[in-house]
Amino acid sequence: MRLLVIPTTDWVGHPVPNRLNFIFDRLAARHEIDVCHFRIFDEKRRETECNLIEMESEERQEIGSYYLKNFREHASKISEISENYDAIVSANILPSSIASLQETPVIIDYLDHLPQSAASYYKRPLSRIAKEVVKGLTLFNIKKAEGLITPTTRFKEHLESKTDNSIKVVPNGLDLEKIGPSDPSEIKEEYSLGNPVLGYVGSLEGWIDLEGIIELMPAIKKRYPEASLLIVGPSLHTDYSEYLRGLSKAVGAEEDIVFTGRVDYEDLSPYISAMDVGLNPRKPLKMNTLTMGSKILTYLACGVPVLSKNMPEPEEKLKGKGVHSYGNEREFLGELAECLTESINPAVVSRYDWKRLAKRYEKAIFELLGLDK
Repeated sequence: MRLLVIPTTDWVGHPVPNRLNFIFDRLAARHEIDVCHFRIFDEKRRETECNLIEMESEERQEIGSYYLKNFREHASKISEISENYDAIVSANILPSSIASLQETPVIIDYLDHLPQSAASYYKRPLSRIAKEVVKGLTLFNIKKAEGLITPTTRFKEHLESKTDNSIKVVPNGLDLEKIGPSDPSEIKEEYSLGNPVLGYVGSLEGWIDLEGIIELMPAIKKRYPEASLLIVGPSLHTDYSEYLRGLSKAVGAEEDIVFTGRVDYEDLSPYISAMDVGLNPRKPLKMNTLTMGSKILTYLACGVPVLSKNMPEPEEKLKGKGVHSYGNEREFLGELAECLTESINPAVVSRYDWKRLAKRYEKAIFELLGLDK
């Protein structure tokens, strides 16, 4: 099968690979996979097994204006090449609308609550405008699609109220060849980490509630005077990282909080293994409450218990298997104490390996297209 993938962002330049990267780099061994290459990040490029289709657009890091500015070129390119494929798998917004107007069947990977996700990059009143525009485009795309693939049953139920199209669930996962328990001694020494180490891995953007954790640091330090907070990941399209640094100083916890910046996926294991507790703090947004992020799985794969907020899917599915949820300061401190006495078996996430999930995704594509594998 020949497939065109329209990703959410820069396929090889985005600092954090997402589900489509992991899935289609594996499916490329059995199918011809071409990927629209949006040059958004002037960053280190990852290797890929897929063929890149250059979209001939100007590099630009401001995400909204990038797609608007290059809409005409993207539309022309997608219209020109779409007939060469058996199907198009898209997770983008404007480019999906272009693909939906072609004769080639389109499958939407609804990996995020797109209207709210797009709005999160802007401040009012632009955030409201972005949300409404993306809401309209998203509804058009999912109604025109041949079918949809989404990471959780909650997302499926949400989408069933929007379309009669078939919807398949394939969860997010992790690469167990690259993520697992590792010697953390060098990381602890390099950053002079105390004990215990609370840690966060992932993009630093406004839908994450790391400010809540930073504001809790004085209370945490009262119970655990040597505690450190290790924050691993880049800021992408906003100044959220700088805001967190300023907040760290304002609450008097600057010396106890480490910001590492970008760390490549294959190098994450020692950082996670240096943590005594992995944090998944989310704000109470629909985009958070419907999905299940991969970072929870990466913590568990390294034998690290998890404290999670506002992400009910993994909090329910993995409760009693290393995942604890909290809603306020009292609950956080109580669950933190529980986490620090817990031993995690990394095998708990074995069924979420991308090797397995890529096969499920492949099967979902065939079923949505009405084909025999």
